[in-house]
Amino acid sequence: MTVTFAAGFTLPGGLYNDDSPNKGMAILLRKAAFRAFVISDVLAFSFSAGAIFIYFFMADSDVGGDEDFKRTGILQLLAMGAVVIAFVTGMYATLANSLALAVSVCVIGCVSFLMYFWIIIWV
Repeated sequence: MTVTFAAGFTLPGGLYNDDSPNKGMAILLRKAAFRAFVISDVLAFSFSAGAIFIYFFMADSDVGGDEDFKRTGILQLLAMGAVVIAFVTGMYATLANSLALAVSVCVIGCVSFLMYFWIIIWV
């Protein structure tokens, strides 16, 4: 959750610093990859916060069992997936001038999804 929180304020590409009307706005705001980064970062933050909330609820009360662990596990998996997407889209947005490098980052990031599925299936 802290990673997604920090990424939300340390935006890829930076902010306009001049005295224009865009001062303080994200430089990459109009790029689709940047928008995908922002949405996936917010989703990752929300899923992570939901999982942590359930853990706190379980620790604070006698209520909680297998069903709560399943819910937190699902939220954590969703958060991990959203974090990978946020990372890949953020890198793609900042590396758009070097298409080969940007695509390489996307491919490597997507391979991590295959690793997650492999671990879930075989472990």
